[in-house]
Amino acid sequence: MLSIRQAQAIDFTRILDINATEEEKTSRIDLARIAQLDRWADYHRVAVVDDEIIGFLLVMGEASDYDGDNFRWFVERYDRFLYVDRIVIDQAYAGRGVGSALYGDLIEFAATQGCPALCCEINVSPPNPVSHAFHARFGFNEVGRSPEANAPKVVSYQLAAL
Repeated sequence: MLSIRQAQAIDFTRILDINATEEEKTSRIDLARIAQLDRWADYHRVAVVDDEIIGFLLVMGEASDYDGDNFRWFVERYDRFLYVDRIVIDQAYAGRGVGSALYGDLIEFAATQGCPALCCEINVSPPNPVSHAFHARFGFNEVGRSPEANAPKVVSYQLAAL
């Protein structure tokens, strides 16, 4: 049975293992970085089945000290939001509703915070059609794109009004 709970420092090694499978789509992080991201996060939860972490969702509010360029793009344009830094599900559990359960929990959290919007970025180059389809189901729409000139990665900035 799936449960969702607050991430704890003891979970960080497993979170890093899950993240490592999707570094091309997210980014590489190490133990120091996940600890830092956790401190900056407004929402950092894990999905658990049979005492095993099978996914995680890391989210920053607009007032976070988070140093990501894509996050800063939203800070410059929107007053109030929750920014999805990364959601990663263990590949053995892909397509089983784990990501949807985490997003459902995040949306409930956003409601308790009076937050009007969720934001994220999705890779356009290299393409990530699975993420585009997933986020579209939650009402995300493109509100901008990162510059493309000589960039190894181009992202679509996405927003979902709540």
